[in-house]
Amino acid sequence: MKIPALALIAVLFHSALFAGETPLAIDTSHSHIEAIITSAMENFTANLTAYDTIISVDPVEKRVGSAVLKFRFADIKTGNEKRDSTMRAWQQTDQFPECVYVLDALLPAGGGSFKARGKFILHGITKDLTIPVTISFANTDTCMIDGDVALDTTAFGLPPIRQYVLLKVNPTLQVKFHLEGRVQADLLPELK
Repeated sequence: MKIPALALIAVLFHSALFAGETPLAIDTSHSHIEAIITSAMENFTANLTAYDTIISVDPVEKRVGSAVLKFRFADIKTGNEKRDSTMRAWQQTDQFPECVYVLDALLPAGGGSFKARGKFILHGITKDLTIPVTISFANTDTCMIDGDVALDTTAFGLPPIRQYVLLKVNPTLQVKFHLEGRVQADLLPELK
C-alpha cells in the first residue's frame, strides 16, 4: 500500500517534536500565499488557493520549531484561466505537479525577524531558499508568520516566458505570505 508523502511526513513530524513544541493548525481564512509577477505588458498576482502545512511551534518560548509547506502548482490561480493554463504548461505541471518547502533552520536576524533557511522543490529541482520572516504570537494560542522573498524561476530550470516575441515576463517573482494558525491546544493540556 502506498502512503501519501505528506501523511508520512506528518507521522515522522509528530514523532520528532521537541519538548514544548506542538502542531500549528493554519487558519486558511486568515492566511494567504501570493506571487507578484511583472512583465512589459502587465503586472498580476497569482494566489495559492490550496496548500498543506506541517508547522510546529513552542508557544511558551514563542518560536517555530519546524515547517513543511506542500502545494500543487495547479492550485496557483491568477483569475485568468488562459494565463493559468499557460503557466501550468510552462512549468510542466503534468510532469512536476507538486512543490514543497522544508525548513532546515530558523536563524535570528534581529529586530524580531528571522531568516528561514530551507529547501524548495519546484519543477522537480531542489534549491536552497532563505526567506526573511517575522513571527509573532497572540497569547499562547495564535501564531502569525509573515514572509516576502524574491524567487528566480530560472534557477529551477524554467525558461523565461515570452509575450509577443520581444516582450518577456520577469522570471523573478515576489512571493509574499501570511500564515496564521492556532496551537492545537488538545496536545498542550498545561496551556488550557
